[in-house]
Amino acid sequence: MTTLISFVIVLGVLIFIHELGHFLVAKFSGVGVEKFSLGFGPKLIGFRKGETEYRVSLLPLGGYVKMVGENPGEEVTDRERSRSFKDQSVLTRGAIVASGPIMNLVLAVILLPLIFIIGINIPGYLEKPAEIGYVVRDEAASRTGLEKGDVIERINGKEIENWEDLLSTLTINPEKELRITVARGGETFVTTLTPATSDLTGVGSAGILPPMEPVIGELSAGYPAEEAGLRPGDVIRAIDGVEITHWAELESFIKDNGEERHLTVSRGSETFEVELTPRYNESSERFLIGVTREEGMVFRSYGVGESVKKGFVSTYDMAGRLFIVIKGLVVGDYSLKTLGGPIMIAQVAGRAAEEGLVDLLSLVAFLSLQLGIINLFPIPVLDGGHIMFLLVELVKGKPLSEKFLGIAHQVGIALIVTLMVLVTYNDIFRIFG
Repeated sequence: MTTLISFVIVLGVLIFIHELGHFLVAKFSGVGVEKFSLGFGPKLIGFRKGETEYRVSLLPLGGYVKMVGENPGEEVTDRERSRSFKDQSVLTRGAIVASGPIMNLVLAVILLPLIFIIGINIPGYLEKPAEIGYVVRDEAASRTGLEKGDVIERINGKEIENWEDLLSTLTINPEKELRITVARGGETFVTTLTPATSDLTGVGSAGILPPMEPVIGELSAGYPAEEAGLRPGDVIRAIDGVEITHWAELESFIKDNGEERHLTVSRGSETFEVELTPRYNESSERFLIGVTREEGMVFRSYGVGESVKKGFVSTYDMAGRLFIVIKGLVVGDYSLKTLGGPIMIAQVAGRAAEEGLVDLLSLVAFLSLQLGIINLFPIPVLDGGHIMFLLVELVKGKPLSEKFLGIAHQVGIALIVTLMVLVTYNDIFRIFG
């Protein structure tokens, strides 16, 4: 029940904000609004105020604002012409169409600073000195000669107090040469480091990680680690006799090889051995034993100024990741099996609600940002498709033919339906596959 209620709340907020944007700009522009609906299909409940019917409809996956003269071929009386959507200027119609996704973007920009003001759980290592716990082979830090145990004290003369300072500096400086001051074994030296652009996030990455002892945080049901009897809090000390001191070493041993592994594990004062065979996971395209690391989270809240700054950084970061994922899906770097649909959103919303207000607000902000950006894509049926047609009209000096718009509308619907079927299949496969 919590999952269903959370899903309805999250989706309801996203749809309401989106349609409210269309509604307000239409009203402000003098366009008549006949219906404001949350959901599609038959009406469940509703009321009328003035000329507008406000309603909640049966199918919750979307909503609409029906304006006077909006539909192709719709007859409009001379008296209503000044209030008809299709008789407005291209710029006015463009503003009405764009206002929906813009409201979703605005919601994300408002919620993210609010989340930092309320307070979030962050990894404890972010507040610790920038000591390197692991250097990824063949990446920027390894080519520079940095080693495990090095402490980065300054970058371009600016003091680096902790891992949060270090990561924030690296992420905003991809492909830029940085002058770093490093402490090693009681001595200090200066070298240069040029962060690469991360294929996953698009931000700067140097290939270094903080100390992360391989402590198990959670177990995935039905995976080899759970079947072997491992528990949260267990520490993996060795694999096939090779000592493991960092979580990244554990991942590198497992991800590319499905052969049986011999693990040395400590639990409290006890040390024991287990054998297990990693299982291939199609979504992540790697072998897994079904464990996540213990995060060691701490709760922190921030002042208004710092929260606004962090909110904008988070917005930029999430938007960048979204474009990278979309690019990866187009060129084939990511599998379509990674996409999730309504069932996944419902599951995530349920878990977020159980975790608390901040997690639920974070999910709303994340989904609202995605909805706003994706809706601006130039695909028929989406707002971005309507904007594209309006731009063509602006260049041509006359509207596109109703026949063309009708065909484009059908193509857009076919694409959206195909996508919905795909993501719903993925959701069902994750549950039962």
